[in-house]
Amino acid sequence: MKIRLMLGCLLTMAAATAAAQAPIPVVERVFTEGQVATRVTLFSNRVVVVSITDHGVQGYLKHVTLPPDQYLIYLGILQRAVLELGPKPVTSAVSTPRSEVSLTLHMGPDSPRRITFSPMATVSLPLAQISGAINDLESLVRESSPSSEDLEGWDPRRDDRVELMNGDYARVAEVLDDGVLVLEHEGTYIREIVGPDVRDQVILRVVEPGK
Repeated sequence: MKIRLMLGCLLTMAAATAAAQAPIPVVERVFTEGQVATRVTLFSNRVVVVSITDHGVQGYLKHVTLPPDQYLIYLGILQRAVLELGPKPVTSAVSTPRSEVSLTLHMGPDSPRRITFSPMATVSLPLAQISGAINDLESLVRESSPSSEDLEGWDPRRDDRVELMNGDYARVAEVLDDGVLVLEHEGTYIREIVGPDVRDQVILRVVEPGK
């Protein structure tokens, strides 16, 4: 009962904090294997960022913004697991010199708390739940369309110039009442019909608004 009350209070405080200040990390995991490091960070403004560096050089960077309800679900899972984590969440002393997991928790009574362990180590259930939630967040980012957020606020107009996923360019020839776009490819003048539910699978970005 105490954990539930504390969880409710902490979730309310986290939501209020997120709205009142600049985004701060909620949880961050860095998985290092040799010279390659994969970083997954959940921020208080609902943004999840995944970056990969190889020998110190960043080669991958992608992010998504979670819907408010989805963010609160993950926040609840993480906060509950943090409260149940205990002082020794790593229950085996396995050592893997070339690979390591470094987890930083910016929530809970011991915030910020850093836990470092081998990916082969045996861990407690709460730590496994935290790892599982972060795995889900990483998958959401990796599998998301690169243009979904950029197109979210786009109100298509005739003659808008867009770059397509295949590298070609096109202009919006028509915007139909049901949100369907008629794109006319530059150079070939081939016309393509694009439904509102697949825009982010066809269009990468808006290059130039129509006049």
